[in-house]
Amino acid sequence: MVMNKYYNKVRYSKKFEMYDFEFFDVEKIDFFYGEKKKYRIGKFISLIYKKCIRSRNKDDRSYLNRNGFVYVSKREIEDLLGIRDNLKLIRSLSKSGLIKFRREGRSKYDYNKKLWFFKLDDRFYSCKKSRIKIEDDLLNRRLDKLNVFKKKKLGLGENIEVDKLDKFVLYELYSCKNSNLNIQNLDEVIENRIENKLNEIRDRVSWIWISNKKRNKELSKISELENWKDEYRIELRNKYEIIIEDLDNLKNGNYIELSESYFKRDNYGKRLYNLYSRVIREYRDYVKIDNEDVVELDIKSCMISLLYVFIKELNKESVNSNLIVDVKDKLLKLNNGSIENRNGSDFIDKYKIVFDGNGVFWSDKNEIEFDDYYDFIRVSYGIEMYRSMSRRCFKDLLWSVLFSGKIKSKGIKIGKENIDKIELRLLGNSGKNLINDIKRIDLRDWIKDKGGRRKKYDSGKNVSLILMMMENNLMDMIRDKLINEDIKFISVFDSLMIKKSEGKKVLKMVNKMLSVIDNSLKFRMKLS
Repeated sequence: MVMNKYYNKVRYSKKFEMYDFEFFDVEKIDFFYGEKKKYRIGKFISLIYKKCIRSRNKDDRSYLNRNGFVYVSKREIEDLLGIRDNLKLIRSLSKSGLIKFRREGRSKYDYNKKLWFFKLDDRFYSCKKSRIKIEDDLLNRRLDKLNVFKKKKLGLGENIEVDKLDKFVLYELYSCKNSNLNIQNLDEVIENRIENKLNEIRDRVSWIWISNKKRNKELSKISELENWKDEYRIELRNKYEIIIEDLDNLKNGNYIELSESYFKRDNYGKRLYNLYSRVIREYRDYVKIDNEDVVELDIKSCMISLLYVFIKELNKESVNSNLIVDVKDKLLKLNNGSIENRNGSDFIDKYKIVFDGNGVFWSDKNEIEFDDYYDFIRVSYGIEMYRSMSRRCFKDLLWSVLFSGKIKSKGIKIGKENIDKIELRLLGNSGKNLINDIKRIDLRDWIKDKGGRRKKYDSGKNVSLILMMMENNLMDMIRDKLINEDIKFISVFDSLMIKKSEGKKVLKMVNKMLSVIDNSLKFRMKLS
């Protein structure tokens, strides 16, 4: 940096970039808003664009996200558009139709302040664009200061308190830095993803337990099939470009350009997020670590296997887990000191052969073979149901039962079976009672709080909270071992991306570790 006597004469390194969109390019921004504002407005539009691409999900429960709106903090607005002029500029951009904005919700730190949500004109996503250097020295200066702050926040700056860092997050960052993604046949991969997504939708509308409302919602997505395909192609290409750009920024130390959701722990369930956490499987197949192909290891039927382990631990006289001790104490209080018929013991007895067994099982008539809980349930409904309904159908059914409140699951039916009978089939009588009791106790103290107002607590999600915390305790144990062995890895919740040359060695290592915890927990190697 070179600085003379006057602050407004500052000259700063031009390492930060923004998009130059063909739809509304830098020259047009300059024409309408002037030289001093063009890079600030351009960077603001680029910020909204990247947030939208990363989070775009039409299946999202949030109305705003489902309709293309993304949250932008007041600090981000002021950093880019200035403290004085930001509201004026936002209204001008909105009036011109380039953006839309909504003021919704409340700040967790100040209830009187509404949050900002933005949406871009759809033409930004389909037009040609290029990355250009920001020529505004003062803006570059501000971005560099923010970059230094972000670097420290990630634990990469100087004078960092080591004891406050999450070594697992840092190691994932290190592994991601040593990764790359280069898909030469991108068009082919995109078409493959489109076909897979179509098959998922077609499968979902066939599920016997979903409501007509949900079925029609799924069908509406592809009512205009060719339009849907065209839009999805654009979305998938944009997502790929963002991943490549994020990798580039990570390697070059431009941390301010990375998503806030990267390299952090979730406050709810303590899940670890990295650059690849939300990248689709079709793209992850092309990830390399140290320029070597990777294999993916994941825990077989992770959530239901952890439920099995949780119930077994719950029924022991003494356990080491503070979480399970707390849950048990609260269940005992809920039921006046006894959970004898509400402890899930019949779930253990009924499905012990599936979780603890090794190998393939058959139906009574030896007509169907299966090797996990979900197929066991599918078989229980008969051969015709087994053949017509997918494994995913019953996996999502179980999740709907376990991870939602009683009201949300009330309307679920399979033939003459209402939700009570379905729960009985899936969980057994005492298993059903246990799950419904868990949804009645208060576990909010297990949700990490960073200050400000807490989000509304939903006890109906207690089961998911318990299982996610168990998953992450287990994964942290695995991560610790791999770090000590100097093995690079990239985790995606219950799975690990490992260099292909180390895949068999790591698989043997982690399964040996899991066997000490419980025989029902097993890593497997995913096949592409």
